[in-house]
Amino acid sequence: MGTKAKIDPIPSMVVEFAHEFVSRMRARKDLKQKPSIRQTEAIPQFLSARYFKQGRLSLDDLVEAAVYTTFPADQKVARDVAEDIVLGREDEEKTILETQQKKEAQKKAKKAVTDSLNQVINSILREQELSEKIETDKIADGYNYLRNLKRADKDDLLNSATDYLTEGDIVLRGISNDERLKQEASQELQERIGGLSSRDIENSKTLDSLDQVCSSHNRAESLAAKALRGDSEVEKKFNDLAQRDSATAARALSHMKDIGSPKKAKRNAMQKQLEGSIQNLEEMASYASHLNEVPKNADSHVQSAPKEFPIDEAMRMADRIKKHTGKSLHDQLMKEYDSQFNEGASKNVDHHQLADNATPQQHWKNLVEKVTDRTMDRAQSRSAPAEYLLKKLAQHSKLSNDLPGQCRSTWNEQMQRLSDEAIKQSQSKAHMRKNVRRARRMGTSPSEEAIRQRGQELGMSESEILELVNPSFQVAKKLINQGVKDFDRLHGLISSAGLSQSQLEELADMANKKGNASALGAVGHVDLHAALGMGRGRSRGEPDPQRADMALRGLLGGPATNIVTIWYTYRENLPPEFKRRLKQIAKRLLIDLGKSFARAVMGSSMLGGIQPSTTVRPFRIGDDIDLIDLEETLSHLLSEGRTDFRTLRPDDFLITETYHGHRAFYWALDKSGSMHHPKKLGMLSISVMAGLYGIQKDDFGVVLFDHGTHIVKDIADPTKSVEKVASDLLDLRASGGTGGASSIRLALQNLEKTRAREKIFIFCTDVYLSDQSECVDLMAKIKKQGIDTILLVPAAEYDRKSADELAKSSHGVVLDIDSVDELPQRLLRLTNY
Repeated sequence: MGTKAKIDPIPSMVVEFAHEFVSRMRARKDLKQKPSIRQTEAIPQFLSARYFKQGRLSLDDLVEAAVYTTFPADQKVARDVAEDIVLGREDEEKTILETQQKKEAQKKAKKAVTDSLNQVINSILREQELSEKIETDKIADGYNYLRNLKRADKDDLLNSATDYLTEGDIVLRGISNDERLKQEASQELQERIGGLSSRDIENSKTLDSLDQVCSSHNRAESLAAKALRGDSEVEKKFNDLAQRDSATAARALSHMKDIGSPKKAKRNAMQKQLEGSIQNLEEMASYASHLNEVPKNADSHVQSAPKEFPIDEAMRMADRIKKHTGKSLHDQLMKEYDSQFNEGASKNVDHHQLADNATPQQHWKNLVEKVTDRTMDRAQSRSAPAEYLLKKLAQHSKLSNDLPGQCRSTWNEQMQRLSDEAIKQSQSKAHMRKNVRRARRMGTSPSEEAIRQRGQELGMSESEILELVNPSFQVAKKLINQGVKDFDRLHGLISSAGLSQSQLEELADMANKKGNASALGAVGHVDLHAALGMGRGRSRGEPDPQRADMALRGLLGGPATNIVTIWYTYRENLPPEFKRRLKQIAKRLLIDLGKSFARAVMGSSMLGGIQPSTTVRPFRIGDDIDLIDLEETLSHLLSEGRTDFRTLRPDDFLITETYHGHRAFYWALDKSGSMHHPKKLGMLSISVMAGLYGIQKDDFGVVLFDHGTHIVKDIADPTKSVEKVASDLLDLRASGGTGGASSIRLALQNLEKTRAREKIFIFCTDVYLSDQSECVDLMAKIKKQGIDTILLVPAAEYDRKSADELAKSSHGVVLDIDSVDELPQRLLRLTNY
C-alpha cells in the first residue's frame, strides 16, 4: 500500500474500522449476502488474536480481518471496501448514488422554479390582457350604464349582449352607451361565425351584425340570416341549395323555423321543395335529424334503400331517424330487403349484417334462409365446394351466441343446412369422415339423413355409416379388436365419439397389446397421455420404451400439422426423454411442411420469388451479391486472358438473371395470452415455415411480440438458419398482453435496410391489440414505404373490425385461416410462390 494511510493500525481504532466497514458493506447492492452486526464483533476478535501474537497491528491486518470474516463470494468486494477505508477513499458507490440524487434534486428544483416562473408569467399576461380592456376611470360609467339599461325597456339588447358579455365585462370595460355595447358584443359574436346557432342569428339583428352573418361561409346560417334580413331571393337560393345539398338546406330551414322568418306559408313551400329534392334514405336521415320529422314521401326512400345501401347502413340510418322523430322504419326496411332480394338487394345483405340486426320477424328469417341458399349456390362454382362451405360454417356458426332466443333457433337451422351441404359435397369416404369431424368441431353436427345419403352414394357399408352417425366407444373397441389399421377411419371415429379419459386409456391399452400402431396413434392424436399409458392416476415417469416407440410411429400416420399442434399441447407435461424425441419429430415435420408446400407450388404457373434463368449479366451496384455466379465469372475472366485477380471491377462479376425481383419477408408473430391455444401457436409456426422454404434465397426476418418483443431473426442476420428458426418457433410460449406497435416498427426498420425490390410484411395475430390506434398509424407508414401487408388471422376468433382497420390503413389483405391444413397453400398462393 504505497498511498499514505488515513487510519492508524492501533487497537483503539479497530472498533471504528469494523463499524465503518460493516456499514459500507451493508449499503452496497452487489453482494451475495449482506454482513450482519456480528461481523463488527468478529473483526475486533480476529485482530485481538493477531495483536497478542505479533505484538502490533499493520494496515494489512485490518484488511485481512475484514476479508476473512466476510462471506467467501463477497471477499473481493470486501478487500476493495477495506482498502478504501484505510486509505481514506470515499465509498465509490455511495458517491455515485449521492451524485445522482443531487442531480435529481437539482432537476426537480429547476423544474419547480420553471413551473413557478411560468405561473407568474401567465398571471402577468392575463393581467395585461385584462388591463388592456379595463377602463379604470370609466368603471363608474359602466356600472351606471348597466343599472340604467336594466331599468329601461331594452330587454332585447341586454339579453342579446349578455349571451357574449358578462355584466362584469360591461362594467370593467367602461361600456357606457348602446353603440359601444353592440360593438363589443358583436365582435364576440362574429368570432363564432361558421358555427352559429339559431339564437346567434337572431341576436345578430339586434347587435347590428346581421350583414356580417349574411356573408358567412356556412351556407345554412348565411341563408337563414338573409331570410331574417328580408332578402327577396331567399326562396330561389334555398331551392337551388336543396337541389345540390339537401342536408345543408335542411339545416338552413331548421334555423328559419327557429327564428320565424320568412313567413310560415313561404317556409312550408320551401319544405315541400326540400322534400322533393331528397334522393335517398341517407338524405332523408339528415332531413329528419335537423327538422325532427320525416318527409311525406318517406315510403319511396325506404323502398329504394335495398338497392342502394348495405342493410347494416340502412338500419343505422333508421336508428338516426327514430332518435329524432320517434318513428321506427326497421320492420319496413327488413320487409323491403326481403321482397327485393332477387331484384338487386342480395348484394347488400350477408350473414354478418343479419346477425348484427337480428329481429324475431318473418322477413328477417326469410333473409337468413336466402343468404344461406346463395352461399350454397356459390359453393358449386368453387374448386373445393365442401371446404368453402365449412369455412363459411366456421365464420357464421358462432354468430348465434349473441342472438335472441327465437332468432338463434332460425340461425342454427340454416347452419345445419350448410353442414349437410358440405357433407353432400364430399368426394370420398376419407374426405367425408374429415368433413363430418370438422363440422362437429364447429358445433353443428350434420344430420343423419345427409350422412346416410352421401355415405351410400360413396359405397360405404352400414357399419361405416353408423360410425359417422353414432360414433361410440363400443364401435371403436370393436374395430381395434378386429385389427383395423386405417388411421383416418379410427381417428375420425375416436375424435368424434366424445370419449372419457378412462375409455381412451382402455382403447390405448388394447391397441398396445395388439401391436396396432395406427390405433395407438389415433388415440394419441386425441390424448397423447392416454396413448403413452400416462393417464390420470398413472405414473408420469418415462413411458414403456416399446409403447412409446409404437405411439410415435402411430402419430406419424396423421397430418403433420396435427403433430405440431400436439407438441404445443403436451410439451409442458412430458417426461424429458420423450419430450426431446417428440420435439425432434415436430421440428422435422415443421421443416418438411415448408419444403413440401414450396415444392408443390414453385415450378407451377406461379413464379417464385427468385427463379434463376439461364442467362447472366455483369454485376451492377445495388444487385444482390448472393446472385453472383462464380463459375461463370471465372470462365469469363479466363476467356479474356486475365490471370491476375487481385484487382477486379464490379462489372467483372457475372450474376444470374431472375424472373422475379428479389423479395424480403418479415413475420411478426403474436404470442400474447389471447393466442394461448395450440392451434393458434401451430398456425404461427406453420405460417413462417410454409413461406421460408419458398423464399430461402430471399431475405427474411421473424419477431415475436406480446407486451414486449423477442427477435428471432433480423433480416440482416445471415447466421440464423431456417432450422434454428424452426427450433425457436417450437419453443414459442404465449404470455402477457398484446402490443403490436413495437413489432411493426421493427418490420419498418428491417425492410428499410434491405435492397429487395419487393417487400412483404406478414402480421400474424388475433388483432386484440392494446395499442390499436398506434398500430393503425404505423401501418400507414408501412404503406408509404411500398411494403405489401398480409394480416394472418385465425378465422374462428379474431377482432374483425380491428383487422379491417389495419388492412385499410396499410392497403393490405386479411387472410383468415380456419385450419392449419389450409394455411400453407393459401399463404403461398397469396404471395405468388
